[in-house]
Amino acid sequence: MKRLPPSRLAHPEKAAEARLPQLEPVRLYRQIADLIRDRIDQGLFPIGTLLPAERELAQQLGVSRTSVREALIALEVSGKVSIRVGHGVQILEATPRPDPAGAVAGLADRDIGPIELMEARLHIELRTAELAAANRTEADLERMREAIELQDEAESVRAPNYRNGDRNFHVAIARASGNAAYAFVIASLWDNLSRPLFNKFEELLVGPDRPAKTVEEHRRILDAIADGREADARAAMQKHLDAVLLAFSRGLGDE
Repeated sequence: MKRLPPSRLAHPEKAAEARLPQLEPVRLYRQIADLIRDRIDQGLFPIGTLLPAERELAQQLGVSRTSVREALIALEVSGKVSIRVGHGVQILEATPRPDPAGAVAGLADRDIGPIELMEARLHIELRTAELAAANRTEADLERMREAIELQDEAESVRAPNYRNGDRNFHVAIARASGNAAYAFVIASLWDNLSRPLFNKFEELLVGPDRPAKTVEEHRRILDAIADGREADARAAMQKHLDAVLLAFSRGLGDE
C-alpha cells in the first residue's frame, strides 16, 4: 500500500494552521468608510472640521459619488461624523466609542447598500404590481388599504407607522401576485430596509413632503391593481420607486 509522505502525517495540526482563511467580499462603501475613519483617527481630519465635499472625495478616490455618500452616511450611523445636508459633514471624534445599538455591526451583517436595494426593488416590484393586478383578491386589496391608512397617519419618514405602513403595502402587493417566491423576496428586502444605514439615508435625503407623496403614489398603485389594469399598475409602481431612488441619489451637499 502506498504511504503518504511523512510531512503530511507527522504534524496535521500545522497543516491546519497553514490553511488560509476564507475572505469575505467587502463592499466599496465600507472600504471608503474604513479609509476615512482611519484618516480621522490619525488626525489628518481634525475634530470639528468639515470633510471635503462629496464630489471632491469621489474624485480623489476615483469612485462614484453614490459610494462616497453611502460611506459618509455609514460613518454618521457609527457616530463618527455629523451630516447636515447642504452644509457639510463635520467630524465628531477621532477615537472609537462603544456602539450600544449595534449599528456598526448591523452594517456588516448583510452587506447591501441602500442604492443596491432600491435598484433590486425597481426590477422586482414592477412585476409584482403587474401580477397583483391580474390575481388580487378582496382580502389582498383590504390589506393594501389598511397599510395606506397606517402610513397616512405618519408625520415624518422617521415615524414607525410610516415605515410599517410602507413595508405592509409592498409586501401585500407581492402576496397578491400569487407567487410565493416574490412574496418571500420582497419581505427579505424589506428586512434589510429596516437597518440603520437605510433609515439614515431616508432621514437625510428624502424631504418633508415625502410621506404625503408616498401615500398619494401608493393610492395610484392600489387603484390600478383594484381595477385590474396591469400596465398601469406597473407604471405607477415604477414612478413611485423612481421618485425614491432619485431622492437617494441627491448629493449630501444639495439643499
